[in-house]
Amino acid sequence: MRRALESYSREQVLERVLRLLPTGGTDTDGGPKPGLHGKVEKVSVSLPSELTEAIRARTGAGGFSRYVTDAVQDRIQHDLLGDLLDELEAEYGPIDEAGVREAMKEWPDYEDE
Repeated sequence: MRRALESYSREQVLERVLRLLPTGGTDTDGGPKPGLHGKVEKVSVSLPSELTEAIRARTGAGGFSRYVTDAVQDRIQHDLLGDLLDELEAEYGPIDEAGVREAMKEWPDYEDE
């Protein structure tokens, strides 16, 4: 994996990872927003009342479904990235902690601890 990552820029790697995620809608910058889109299906979901109250307090009238949809999309994206990481680890082996720390230094918001 290290050799593969060295062959591409950070932007190319991120672009390829984002291509693996479902997309739908636009984000606050007007670009494509990761997520699922298409036909809507009404489903019944049981949630603890404290959770539904907290969602309603944040969303007001009419925002409940969008809030839950966004949360589920986030979870699916997280799961898909986990699946991708598992596949990469199976193919190339685990990345050692030193490699992770070195890669973190490449991110724009990196702060040395």
